Amino acid sequence: MKATLITVQVMAALLIQEFYLPTASAVAMGAAACQDSTVIGCFVDSNDNRTFAFERSQWQLVAMTQDLCAAMCYGNGYPYSAVEFAYQCFCGTEKEFDGAVQAGSGNCSSPCVGDPSQMCGGADFMTITKVNCTGPRVAPAPNGHACLSSNSSKLPFCDPTLSVDDRLVDLISRLTLKEKLALIGPSSFGNTCGFTDAGVLRLGIPPYKHLVETNTNVASKCYQPGKCATTFSGPTGLGASFNRTSWNLKGAVISDEMRAYNNMNWARATGPSELIGLTGFGPNINIMRDPRFGRNSEVPSEDPFLSGQYASAYVSGCQDGPDPNYKKMIAGLKHFTAYSVENNRAAFDGNISMFDLWDTYLPQYEAGFVDGGAEAVMCSYASVNGVPSCANDYLLNTVMREKWGRSRVVVGTDCGAISNMINANHFASSNVDAATKAINGGSDLELGDVFFVAGSLETAVTTGKVSVERIDLAVERALHKRFITGQFDPLNATMYATYGWEQINSTAHQQINFEAALQGLVLLKNTNSTLPLEKGISVAVVGPHAVSQMGLFSDYAADELCFGGTFDCVPTIGQQIDQVNTGSGGTIISKGVDINSNDTSGIQDALSAVQNADATVLCLGIDRTIEHETLDRTAIDLPGLQQSFAAQVLKAANGKPVVLVLVNGGAVAIDSLVSSDGPQAIVEAFYPGLRGAEALARTLFGEYNRFGKLPYTIYSSDFVDQCDMNSMDMQPTGTCLGRTYRYFTGTPLFPFGTGGSYSRFSHACTHIVTSSQFPVNIECLVNNLSKQQDGDEVLLVYHSVSNDIRKHVTHPAPTKSLVAFERSSVKAQSSETLLFSLTEDAFKLVTNEGDKKLYHGQHTITVSRGVEPDWSITLSL
Repeated sequence: MKATLITVQVMAALLIQEFYLPTASAVAMGAAACQDSTVIGCFVDSNDNRTFAFERSQWQLVAMTQDLCAAMCYGNGYPYSAVEFAYQCFCGTEKEFDGAVQAGSGNCSSPCVGDPSQMCGGADFMTITKVNCTGPRVAPAPNGHACLSSNSSKLPFCDPTLSVDDRLVDLISRLTLKEKLALIGPSSFGNTCGFTDAGVLRLGIPPYKHLVETNTNVASKCYQPGKCATTFSGPTGLGASFNRTSWNLKGAVISDEMRAYNNMNWARATGPSELIGLTGFGPNINIMRDPRFGRNSEVPSEDPFLSGQYASAYVSGCQDGPDPNYKKMIAGLKHFTAYSVENNRAAFDGNISMFDLWDTYLPQYEAGFVDGGAEAVMCSYASVNGVPSCANDYLLNTVMREKWGRSRVVVGTDCGAISNMINANHFASSNVDAATKAINGGSDLELGDVFFVAGSLETAVTTGKVSVERIDLAVERALHKRFITGQFDPLNATMYATYGWEQINSTAHQQINFEAALQGLVLLKNTNSTLPLEKGISVAVVGPHAVSQMGLFSDYAADELCFGGTFDCVPTIGQQIDQVNTGSGGTIISKGVDINSNDTSGIQDALSAVQNADATVLCLGIDRTIEHETLDRTAIDLPGLQQSFAAQVLKAANGKPVVLVLVNGGAVAIDSLVSSDGPQAIVEAFYPGLRGAEALARTLFGEYNRFGKLPYTIYSSDFVDQCDMNSMDMQPTGTCLGRTYRYFTGTPLFPFGTGGSYSRFSHACTHIVTSSQFPVNIECLVNNLSKQQDGDEVLLVYHSVSNDIRKHVTHPAPTKSLVAFERSSVKAQSSETLLFSLTEDAFKLVTNEGDKKLYHGQHTITVSRGVEPDWSITLSL
């Protein structure tokens, strides 16, 4: 590399990405000779003087040199390269150079980690080079890709003609104990919760990140303006769609973009070392047991069957793609299991009967593992009957691996769950004891702690508390995921290697996202066809969610929603209504009150807007200041001044239409607003996300009629006084009238499955009798009686048993249970036929021992649209 220093006008914006290659990036780099590249100079790259306007400063986890960086940039078609902090590499074009601050060469005096004789910038200083390379252009390998080095590529574990099992045996046989432990615990690369392992550099295996959040999008830093990860509505809204196709497409979008980020060597916004792998954790399918649970916004439903169907479809969309030979990514379920308390969660111990465990807390995971094929899972903070989930041999080994047959699922602990065994739930007496109980209990990967890698687990092995075979099994499960995604195969082995930035928030992905947002709205009330509103009338949009941006998103929505970490790209509900409401009437937007404060200064302006408007859209609810991870609610009614503000708005409207829009994760009790003199229309929007405000506005004005159904029960506000937050019982106990529609014996404000439409639907069903008892086949005709209004309808199929059966069983029996559902789009004055084929399992009840049993007697199947009348048939089985 020439030491010549050339003074030129250098950039304010090298649009670039930083590239990551494994230890023997020399394989890729060897094709290009870059020794004649020329150093331009040393330039400032601080927060005040950012050399790269679109900087993506990710860690270079290899032996970085100026030559290596130049070769990587050359391989991607860039004429300039830059190195910084001794190990980072950036690339750019000359046309982007303008106005950067040049510094003295002494500021770029950090020896390159791969060749100390070369200087690789400094702290906030970049050494910029004019690339002059010869030879073929070879793009860098995806994050974590192995088997590219000359000393490993010819070893059996890198031979794609051998079986994965044989390759794993060969690889594990080559590892020392310390190397094995370094593959199942966090290294110094990145934060411990994000868990990047150390790799095995001597074998050409780079460090690999095992945790990227994928519950709502691929948690990542934006690539450039307009190229941030596709961010979906909150999972509760997705659950409300009752649409398996939408859930599967969401998974496909997530995995497309995860592959792209992995290929692009991209990172999370949580830190430059958080290089995105191919393992994502999502969906979260904990049950919405209690509306106070702080993480309700992350889950789809209170119903185990619906949650399981969501998990199965989403996981399949994530993992299974057009290449049958490789998983597109690895999907990990969260949080296994019975996790639904945030306050003091580290010490929480749920007292759960075998009946409740198998009737409510396990079915959705069984569907995700068995039907969806999930390859990974995160065990939860919660203890079940005295045993922490991350050391629970019964849950992790007996149930998941043996009973459900998923022996190769890799189990990662929730962040810090092992240390909780010492400091919070006191299940373990020491670090060695905690590591021992975690791994012997079924956990394979340690997130958030370093007991596995800092000596505790090694001591457990050397003292005989943990066998080497158990360590090998954990390593095998972890590495298996990398093999089945192609990370140990040639770079061009799978079509997924071609996925790039064009996948990120593509037009197709945006449309899938928008469709999901449309179908996640629920019409709870529509007196006298108040909705849809007529365009051109004067509309007042008031309430805290009329102007909220961050408040439209669920927990774990994204690392970055908009480029630069702002919310500038997020339209508000008020803005979208204003855009849709074309005509002479106009739209006035006024917040009125906050989500949760006593500030009254905005009320009068809002009420004046209401008085002068033809109709009002009142946007109320909660946000992540009220419910989120680590924060359960203590009350479920509207916080702050919202309830009194709603009463003032109704009075100011003086009989003119008021449409209440609710924005929330967990259900909000609106006791005072459900009476006949309340709002004429109510729409539940959940956390509608990036496209949700647009979907809502266009629905309110009749451009779309794609409503879903309520995926949970909306209780009255006194629920919190009746039911103990920490009780895991689902059935009525003491003053508590039960939990979820399956066991609640009180009168809800809105029951599970509620949901109307602008269309007028009816349905009629027929039992198709066959010579076999099972399956039970039900054919339903869904009729759209509207003259002009096309619309979507959802049919919900419930099973219930007779009173005679209830008298004879020794265990609880649900009032009814969802066993099937289908969604259909029906044109005006048309019909669609839906067929339900119910297997024997749909008619079984869970016993006190956790088994499923078919009881002889009368069983009723009810088909509902969420509004009366229902269709039902009683069968003698």
